[in-house]
Amino acid sequence: MYSSYSDNQLISLLKSDDTAAFNAIYDRYSKMLYLFIHSKLDASEISKDVLQELFISLWEKRHSLILKESLKAYLYQVARHKIIDIYRKNATYRKYLQQLIEHFDAQPHSITETVDNKARTQELFEAINHLPDRMKEIFMLSRFENLTVEQISTHLGLSQQTVKNQITKALKILRTSYARTDLIVLLIYVYLFI
Repeated sequence: MYSSYSDNQLISLLKSDDTAAFNAIYDRYSKMLYLFIHSKLDASEISKDVLQELFISLWEKRHSLILKESLKAYLYQVARHKIIDIYRKNATYRKYLQQLIEHFDAQPHSITETVDNKARTQELFEAINHLPDRMKEIFMLSRFENLTVEQISTHLGLSQQTVKNQITKALKILRTSYARTDLIVLLIYVYLFI
């Protein structure tokens, strides 16, 4: 019935408690969202649970839902947040993080490796210095002073979401511009457990 409606029309109907509009949104996006979630989690049961939680959340927030972008972008953003929450809670990832940290803490076996590590570290700090001032400040507090998002938020008088957004943007910039630096990998994985 609503398959020809635009996303904006469906959202308007959804806000009016229209279950048929909700079902139309589910039919339109559930398969692609499931494939996205499954590609990140590689576990079908967990992926189904995340998909179900995502749509339950959409229904529960329907009256207060404000889309800054498209409905599709919103749904993918919610899926990403739910996936990150699972990573944070998953002991396997914590174990992997510990192994990764131990790898970087290990002494290099040769002078070449020592020089290479110093060059990569220097490249990383140069990349950080090119970040916008506020972003750099937040990133440095997070990564080098080991402050939590809540502590940074209080210290700088910013919302926790703003702090998280700035850290995410900084990591994206570093990952995009300096992808070959192994230290970026460590910083990215550390962020998963803030």
